[in-house]
Amino acid sequence: MDAYGIPEDYWGELVEEAARELKEAARAYPNKEKVLFHLYKAFEKAGKHITVLIGFYRFYFYQSDMLQSIYWGRLCMEETAKKLRINENWMELTEEQIEMLKSADNPLVDLYLRAFHAVAYLLGRVGNIEESLKMLQLLTRIDVKSQIGASRLASILKGEDNQ
Repeated sequence: MDAYGIPEDYWGELVEEAARELKEAARAYPNKEKVLFHLYKAFEKAGKHITVLIGFYRFYFYQSDMLQSIYWGRLCMEETAKKLRINENWMELTEEQIEMLKSADNPLVDLYLRAFHAVAYLLGRVGNIEESLKMLQLLTRIDVKSQIGASRLASILKGEDNQ
């Protein structure tokens, strides 16, 4: 299991040095410079390992740095897409890949869809409504059980939500 409780066999074991740096980053909070120092050290050791990417995403999200959060969220999507053997660019997903995402039930697909939703949400927050809505439209097709809430977020962005 990785630091987030997901079996490592989904994206590979995190090297010990990187895991240590992530723990140091957590201990360094709220000192932003030290946190970033340790996150980048983890990145040096493990590259685009999903656990490191999530660490960066969370750091920037909680710092309210939406643009950096989008950057790291997109990297999470791309790396997860590689593991799922689907197109890294969400706009190039094939119908077959969309159907696989609809029917698959594993933590890697869940992570991909949640990262997808997070990036769409953040794009809406920074005013890129058009791309956000395109992402949410596709996500609504994939999330047929409405577990992620893409259609509700799309309604809010369109100004149609009355709740």
